[in-house]
Amino acid sequence: MYMIGTGANIAYPGVLLEQLRRPDSVLRLTPEHESWIASILGLALISGIVVAPFCLQKLGRRLTNQLSCLPALCGWALLVTAKGPALILVSRSLQGFAMGLQAAAAPVSIAEYSAPRHRGAFLATIAFSFATGMLVAHVFGTFLYWRTAAVACGSFYAIALFLISLSPETAPFLASKGKFEECRKSFRWLRGSDESSEKELEILLDSQKKNSVPSKKSKFKLFFEIVRKPEFYKPTVIMMYMFILFQISGMTVVPSYTVPMMQEVTGGAIESCTGMLMVDIVRFLTAILSCVVVNKLNRRTVLFLGVYISVVALFSTSLLLYLRDFGYIPDEYKWTPVIPTLIYIFGKTLGILPIPWAIAGEIFPLDYRSLGSGISGMFLSIMFFVVVKTAPTSFRQIGVSGTFCVYGLCIAICGAFLFFLLPETKGKTLYEIECYFKGTKGEIGETEPHEKDKMLELENIEGG
Repeated sequence: MYMIGTGANIAYPGVLLEQLRRPDSVLRLTPEHESWIASILGLALISGIVVAPFCLQKLGRRLTNQLSCLPALCGWALLVTAKGPALILVSRSLQGFAMGLQAAAAPVSIAEYSAPRHRGAFLATIAFSFATGMLVAHVFGTFLYWRTAAVACGSFYAIALFLISLSPETAPFLASKGKFEECRKSFRWLRGSDESSEKELEILLDSQKKNSVPSKKSKFKLFFEIVRKPEFYKPTVIMMYMFILFQISGMTVVPSYTVPMMQEVTGGAIESCTGMLMVDIVRFLTAILSCVVVNKLNRRTVLFLGVYISVVALFSTSLLLYLRDFGYIPDEYKWTPVIPTLIYIFGKTLGILPIPWAIAGEIFPLDYRSLGSGISGMFLSIMFFVVVKTAPTSFRQIGVSGTFCVYGLCIAICGAFLFFLLPETKGKTLYEIECYFKGTKGEIGETEPHEKDKMLELENIEGG
């Protein structure tokens, strides 16, 4: 429910700005105002992501998720009462701060709640919820006044706050704090108490008891020791590329500027609101499919399939737009660039939207999960701001065709790096992924006896 609200946050400018451009609008915005309203979420995300590691580590996953709902609700309330662009920007900043907290908390929480065999599907619901929120915001904004639509979108956070309050704290966090009895209760409430679950629980408790001795080193020195560890810096670099790929693929640009983008792609052959809803419906249906695909296929397979489809579709759309501009496509077929555009939406929603969030929830070791999520999330927020802020200028200067060429090239470059960096994580427990980055995976002869026993137990658990 929270991520549906986040999807609505991202997509809401697409309908808000369209309504405020009307002659009878009570608010008047300049083009500069419009670009800031769409992009300021990215800047505000930074403040939320800076705070998130502290909150996750000190307050826990559950309380961080609860607290992140409050600024989001305040943001939507301010938006409903806004009488000028300044208050709209303040409201969007509050929403962005909340999104920053949740960008770090959501994948970590979901990964720690879920069993390895179901983790991919649960993490893919982040992508599904994004797509649902974008569709809901555009539908509300198409048929309702923008203030009424804001009330409807904000209600998702109230529901999220209620549901989060009914959920327990995650078992790995409780174990990391030495609350082993509470950890057992939480784990059994979430996973049951069958034999394989009990084995996984004992492995979790054993690994945390081993690491529960407090360090006497200064925090500054401890930080520099952490960033030099391969199990920290390797996942961080991977997630930096993942989130750059996520944003440069147009993941937040398209929902923010769907109407003007589709006007140029369709050449006026299809009504702009119809084109916007076509994009939303394709995104929504593909997100449903991705929940199944991510759980059935390898993470790498899904990601690179999405990258390949997106790159080919973006270059095809650009080519058709250039051909149409030079008069090589007859007027009765000027709508044809819509086809590869919708294929591009399909490709990025299938692979590029869900996989970064799935990987983010499982790639960091438990001890550094909060810090790693925060640092990689900084790249998410910076790229969010840069890509969304520059999009209107890019559309004006080089058109949608040129912008799509740039996005396609950037996706290809990021995909090439990830092809060599990203390991396969499907079906692996969080502990097993940590061992991979430490360099102990496959080196049984050099692994400590207790780690060998754990790896054998993990194989039994995975075998079900």
